[in-house]
Amino acid sequence: MKDSGTFLNNIKRFLWDVSGAFGDIGVLFPLAVALIAKNHFNPTALFLMAGIFYAASAWYFKITMPVQPLKAMAAIAIATGLGYGVINAAGIVMGIILILIAVTGLSVRLGDIFPVSVIRGIQLGLGAMLVRTSIGLMNSDIVIAIGAGIVLVATLTLIKQIPPLIPVLAFGAIFSFKGMAPTKIGAIALTPAVPDLNALWSGFTVLVLPQIALTFGNAVVATEATGKLLYNNKAARLNLKNIPLSMGIANIVSGIFGGAPMCHGSGGLTAHFKFGARSERSGYIIGITLIIIAILLGHSALSLVSAFPTGILGVLLCYVGIQHSLFIKDILADRNAMLIALVVGSLGFVLSNLTIGFLAGLTIHYALSMIRRLSRA
Repeated sequence: MKDSGTFLNNIKRFLWDVSGAFGDIGVLFPLAVALIAKNHFNPTALFLMAGIFYAASAWYFKITMPVQPLKAMAAIAIATGLGYGVINAAGIVMGIILILIAVTGLSVRLGDIFPVSVIRGIQLGLGAMLVRTSIGLMNSDIVIAIGAGIVLVATLTLIKQIPPLIPVLAFGAIFSFKGMAPTKIGAIALTPAVPDLNALWSGFTVLVLPQIALTFGNAVVATEATGKLLYNNKAARLNLKNIPLSMGIANIVSGIFGGAPMCHGSGGLTAHFKFGARSERSGYIIGITLIIIAILLGHSALSLVSAFPTGILGVLLCYVGIQHSLFIKDILADRNAMLIALVVGSLGFVLSNLTIGFLAGLTIHYALSMIRRLSRA
């Protein structure tokens, strides 16, 4: 009986790990599909690099770290139809910058200027932006989205013993099989290359400059803060030096081998945790899954991922956005902190630019601090 109980507990834990593993596909899959379809990325390279980054991050940080395409870069690249060569070059430049700020200690010094109010504002703004994005995904597949929403809410509120994402993934799999094209086995050959100076400069000016502040604010500072809130002592390796170093190394390797520029990200961290990730195991599961897709199904990866209903991805993204926004609750009693957080979040949401939001928040925070010091003098 004891062995039977242990076996059932292991199965239950595995299902929670699987649920947590796929918690962030609402961000990863739509951006991956767009980069492959519009910017002609090699699907094998994109999914292979993302899978390796997932597994390596899980091994090092001992928690499930998200892996997402850099959002501002991806948005600009998709909108303008930039070739993958320039995007790869931008990833390499971003990687070099991130490694430099990590090894020089600049990332730690810059991180120290971010008060909790600004971090909560970034989390609030990002959460609201995720909810807004989710509405478009759900509207494109409204009937399936409603069904998935009912399944998710029922699992979260009525059947709490079941990992919340497992029934939703099963629901999505039914419709995925209907829309999936015949699968062609095999990978697409990688073509490693080092970009020339023109590509590196174009990548820097067009893609890196709009991305760098957002990366530091959300993917470094807010990710560290979110990880400490969710994982406590388990997130011991999650700090302002290791996060940019991890992303820097990954982006240089990914850029050379044809993968997309990638980051971690506070929203993705919330997604994995809220759907069941409690250790590095979920990171290994999603990482190995992406590697299998890359190696065995590279030729069919686009049709395989595209077949998963966008309405379900929207439901997942909406839930994660709401959960991420709720981190603000720990400063509700502090009026000044709430004011700053609301300014940061509102500006980021309205302008679709978190950089402007957190710069405004920093300005207000330090202006109020100066006024308080002068009033005491």
